[in-house]
Amino acid sequence: MQPKGTVLELCQVVDDIDAALDHWTRTIGAGPFFVFDVPVLPGQIYRGRPTEVSMRVAFGFTGGLLIELLQQTNDTPSVFTEMLEARGRGYHHVMLRVPYDEGVERLSGQGHEIAFSGRMPSGERFCLFDTRSSDGSYVELMEISPAMEDSLGRMHRAHLSWDGATDPVRGMDRLGEIT
Repeated sequence: MQPKGTVLELCQVVDDIDAALDHWTRTIGAGPFFVFDVPVLPGQIYRGRPTEVSMRVAFGFTGGLLIELLQQTNDTPSVFTEMLEARGRGYHHVMLRVPYDEGVERLSGQGHEIAFSGRMPSGERFCLFDTRSSDGSYVELMEISPAMEDSLGRMHRAHLSWDGATDPVRGMDRLGEIT
C-alpha cells in the first residue's frame, strides 16, 4: 500500500454500483471488491449545514491503489449529487494518506474549503475538500485508525491472492475471513 503523503484511494461516484462493479472487476481487473451499505453517519455537515447522506460503497484494490465506488442511496443534496448533476458518473475524489490535521491545515492554507464532513461509526473524522477549481474534483482526508489500517491490509491481501475471477464481489462481513 501507499506510503504517507501519497494518494491512497481513487473514488468514482456512480448511479449503478452493480454495473460499475462489473466494469472494474471484469474489464479493469481490480478486486475483489467489498461492498456495504453506509447509513447516515454521525455529525454529517454539507457546506456548513447538517445533512443526512446514505450510500452504498465498494472497496477493492488494483495494485497498491484502493478504488472506491460510491452510489448515494437517498436524494439529499451532497458533494456526490453535485458531481452527478454536473457531469454524470465518474472520477469524484482522491483520498490522501496524510495525518488528518496536517492535511486539513495544508488544504485550508491553500484556500480550499471543506464541502462535506462527518465521523465514521467508530469515531474517525473524515472530510472532503472542494478542490474543483484546481482539478475538477474533491480531496478526501480521513483519520486512519489501527482498525481501519487492518481492514485496508486485509483488502490488499485479498487482492494480491485473488485469481481475478472467483468471487469478485463480497460483503464487507467477509473481510474477517482474510488473514
